[in-house]
Amino acid sequence: MLKESTVREALPFGKPSKPFDAAGFVKRYGLFVVIVASFLFTLTVPVVLMISKPNYEVHALMRIDPVIPSLITTSEDPSIINYYQDYANTQARRMMDFEILKKTVEKLSQKQKASILPAKLPAEKCADILPSIIKVNPVPGTHLIDVMASSPRKEGLAPLVNSFMRAFLEKVRQGNEMQDRERLAYLYHEKLSLSNSIAAIEANLAILTKDISTADFSETYNLASKKSEALQTIYVGALAEEITSKNNFQQTEKASRELKSLSLSPMVEERVMNDQSLDFTTSWTYQQQQQMRSTTDGLTAQNPDRIYVEQRMGAMKSYEKKLENEIRKNAKQIIYGKRDYELKKELIEAANKTEKAKKTEDELLKELQKSKEEAVRVSLGLQLGESLTARLKHNRDLLDRIDTRIHELEVEGKAPLRISVESQAREPEQPKGSNTQKLLMSFFALAFGGVGGIVFAFDFFDNRIRRSEEIKSALGCPPMPPVSQVSPDVPFRHLLQEAPDSPAAQAIGSLAVKLDLERKKNDARVILFTGVNREVGNSTIAFNCAQALARIVPRVLFVESALDSPSLFPDDRAGVAEYLAGEAHFSEFVVRSEAYRIDIMPVGQNRSATLPRLRIPELIEQVSRDYDVICVDSSPLLNSDLTELVTLSADVAVLVSQGESTLYRDLRRAAELLVRLEVPAIAPVLNWGAKRSVVPVDKLLATRLGFLGDVNTTNIEEFIRKLPPADEIMRNLSQHAGKLGDLVKRMSGKLRKKKREKTKI
Repeated sequence: MLKESTVREALPFGKPSKPFDAAGFVKRYGLFVVIVASFLFTLTVPVVLMISKPNYEVHALMRIDPVIPSLITTSEDPSIINYYQDYANTQARRMMDFEILKKTVEKLSQKQKASILPAKLPAEKCADILPSIIKVNPVPGTHLIDVMASSPRKEGLAPLVNSFMRAFLEKVRQGNEMQDRERLAYLYHEKLSLSNSIAAIEANLAILTKDISTADFSETYNLASKKSEALQTIYVGALAEEITSKNNFQQTEKASRELKSLSLSPMVEERVMNDQSLDFTTSWTYQQQQQMRSTTDGLTAQNPDRIYVEQRMGAMKSYEKKLENEIRKNAKQIIYGKRDYELKKELIEAANKTEKAKKTEDELLKELQKSKEEAVRVSLGLQLGESLTARLKHNRDLLDRIDTRIHELEVEGKAPLRISVESQAREPEQPKGSNTQKLLMSFFALAFGGVGGIVFAFDFFDNRIRRSEEIKSALGCPPMPPVSQVSPDVPFRHLLQEAPDSPAAQAIGSLAVKLDLERKKNDARVILFTGVNREVGNSTIAFNCAQALARIVPRVLFVESALDSPSLFPDDRAGVAEYLAGEAHFSEFVVRSEAYRIDIMPVGQNRSATLPRLRIPELIEQVSRDYDVICVDSSPLLNSDLTELVTLSADVAVLVSQGESTLYRDLRRAAELLVRLEVPAIAPVLNWGAKRSVVPVDKLLATRLGFLGDVNTTNIEEFIRKLPPADEIMRNLSQHAGKLGDLVKRMSGKLRKKKREKTKI
């Protein structure tokens, strides 16, 4: 069974086209093709004997020499031993060229042409006829080519073959001459071109020598390159000096900034302390203050003299302090100014040195660039001169070789041809045979090929299913065992009772066992039986399978849900239709059959298309609680939306196909629909027990041909329906073929007798 849970998309393992069954084709139509084709071939035998004619042949031989002597040159190998067979086959094909055949016709006289070809036919049309008269084949194991011509008339055959060989030899000689002429013209043209090229190269070399002042194109004589190397060395030294001075300037500038950040207060204080004027003033002020302080001894604080003396002492102290500050200010100005002067001086010297080095480096760089450009120009000139010198030498060598080759070709043009006539054709004395055998083979191939081709085309495009392998190819999984055809005396619905040992009953029993296994493993109770199309026998298979299941399962219910199909039971019973109308509980419509040991719910009486279908899922749910297995018979899936609705509640779908009636593409469409309706499992069955229906011709084809849409196939289908059985057709064909064979033998005897009489005369 094909499990939906293992498939990600609809039928990924199936093939969209039906495979061709070669063995089945031979088995079905082999005898028919042999009888019909033999009958048609027999009809043509008298015609062959009447139109057969004698055949005359003439032969001529041409020789191909594998080795020809060379005159003075060995530039081309004159031997073709290594590829002689290919060369001979090539020449044989060349001889049948249209131009050669046309020239052959033109070489014939009017009388010779009229004996072989239509006299008033143009040469071009006659050349198209000659390939059927003249045949050219290399003779194996020899160096010869056989030229053969055949015709019902012997006059003119030998002149035709001889003219044919002469026309070919003329073309070969003309080709060799044209080949040498074209070669010589090309070589003379190349010689002139090389001479002009050599003169131009020599002129360019003269101009180049004046430009670079040397005729020896070598780098040893490139003075600009040597000057560039010397300037490069000087420039490197100048660049190093520039870098050093630049770094020195940067260090000086950095040191200046750092020195400016240092404080010179200690030096200022030192200079103030070492100042003699301040020291003298301080000593004198101290002495005067001591003397004035001695005069105030014993005076009160409010004493005017004391106050005056103290004011003078304060003024002297203030003067001393003012002098000290003035000296400090001057010292600071002098020391800081001196430091700034020294730093600026160092910066100026470093900057000048850097500028000088930069200027020197720039001038050297400009000179170096000029020297390099000149060196490059001279180097390019030397390279160009070397290239021109090599081209000059090469062209002179080519000119020498071309002169030699021109001389060789002019001499070799007189060499003999490799192909020659070994023997001329002679007029035949007696016929070689007749074309009877060829005509018989042609009509035999036409008869068998025509009949076989038509039958093969019909079978190739026939889309009907005939084998279980074709179901496997369509769905990607093997089907259930096929249900074979039963005896007409046994009603199919009573198959298990009246023919339990028949292959059909065993196949249905095997199907029931597999369905019961599916029930035990996956609790699959609801089994839907549907056909790919109508009249495939799915109702009888469903009913017999329900009987087979009743033997291994206690409670089995058979439900007829095909409202648009005839019932297997009397139509006066109420059933599914009345339940859908809501008239009663489903148990009211179930009938127990003790003969078949199953419960049956017939389709019912009221089969109106307007019946509500809302209770179908409810019906399936209710019967699933009371029965172990429910077998639901339904209409074909592709023709009924009611079947699609029932499919949604089914656990297993048994898809029935009828052998030689169900179409391959319809089977795939039905299976794809079941997969898309998410049926958990599909069991395909091939049925051979149902009555085979006649399928319209335009529907038999796997790929429907466009012209069938304009053809009315009704009469063809009616003719096929009225055809007698195949066995009767074969017997009639055999009888008529025997009578026709006797008639052909008598006519052949009479014709041979007349021919013998004419030959004697």
